[in-house]
Amino acid sequence: MNNDRRHFPTGFLWGSATAGHQVEGDNWNSDCWALEHAQSSIFKEPSGDAVDQWNRFDDDMALLSAIGLGAYRFGIEWSRIEPQEGIFSQAALDHYQRCIDACLQRGIVPIVTFSHFTIPLWVARRGGMMCDAFPALFARYCDHAARALRGIAYACTMNELNVPLIIDDVATGLFAGEDGPAKKAAAEAALGAPITSNFLFTPGEALLRNGLGAHAAARDAIKAARPDIQVGITLSLQDEQAEPGAEAVRAARIAKMVTPFLDAVRGDDFIGVQTYTRTTSRRDGSHSPEPGHPLTVMGYEDRPQALAEVCRYVWEQTGTPILVTENGFSGDDDARRAAFVAESLAALHGAIADGVAVRGYCYWSLLDNYEWMAGYGPKFGLIGVDRTTQKRRIKPSALAYGAIARANGFGAEDKAQPTPQLTGGTPLGVA
Repeated sequence: MNNDRRHFPTGFLWGSATAGHQVEGDNWNSDCWALEHAQSSIFKEPSGDAVDQWNRFDDDMALLSAIGLGAYRFGIEWSRIEPQEGIFSQAALDHYQRCIDACLQRGIVPIVTFSHFTIPLWVARRGGMMCDAFPALFARYCDHAARALRGIAYACTMNELNVPLIIDDVATGLFAGEDGPAKKAAAEAALGAPITSNFLFTPGEALLRNGLGAHAAARDAIKAARPDIQVGITLSLQDEQAEPGAEAVRAARIAKMVTPFLDAVRGDDFIGVQTYTRTTSRRDGSHSPEPGHPLTVMGYEDRPQALAEVCRYVWEQTGTPILVTENGFSGDDDARRAAFVAESLAALHGAIADGVAVRGYCYWSLLDNYEWMAGYGPKFGLIGVDRTTQKRRIKPSALAYGAIARANGFGAEDKAQPTPQLTGGTPLGVA
């Protein structure tokens, strides 16, 4: 008998995650689709058919189940469900019900995100989150969807509400330089609205006022419609460290990008933690990966232990149960992906053993998919996709992760592989 086997709590959710716009394809009524097709687009390439999960959802759930996973976080698209203000599509709702049913038929727990960065064009043209009517509009959509859809176990109202604050300097840089004004004009012409109508460019004051207001209103609407659904929000959280003398810089970052959001959602059914890396604050006011440490192709420090540190912090600050809704590795080195997952989970197990209430883990992402402005270059998936044929290929990392999930833990014989020196970076490649 192996007495060193480390088990996770009974009922721990083992899953993977995607977002509607990034995998479904042809989400042409959304604000992101419009920006992708601007004359001088800030997106590397358009999403197009994506990986066609709109037509292949059932097949993808068969693959997820075969890997050994029992939970799937996926998005429903507001732009499909309410294509015009006040007009709801029963056909879209029927489609998403079939998606939920495809999960339930295989014993897969559905974790549904109601808004993952994208909004309908008509909402953007009213100002997006800048519009003071946004909380009421979003809550109405969530109420309608929650009443129509049966079988949702967990609902994430919004994805990474704090991310515009994290990427603010990069987002601003997209419109800098000699061609910056022309790019901004092209984006706004395609959108038919100011660029601040798009979520990724939302100013901080609107996030705190209308964004958090929309989460609260949506949470209450979903709970009123389906009291059995566990409702929370997901946040983008890095392991924030500081070089000696830069503690005040780190504190300011946390006060701006983290604390207001944790304070607002303390007491929700859960907080969705989305962590990929560690960043270190500098005395000059900057922040960056730790020098000398390997980077992923996204430019993130390859630091799987960051997840556990973030979960410890969130639990200490809120006392609210945690669901890891995203964590993953970008790159073509699939052996490193498998090791990254194992190392992340080993550290996470330690946090759970110390009393941190983590309910589950969803790897980002199930499929190699559309990584927003970075296009189809970065590869996070457990399953590769040939976009010419849409043929799926299960990677060895998926099987390694599935083995941990099936065993609900792992033992001393599971050795982490050495970290390779990967370098490079892609701007604004948020997942």
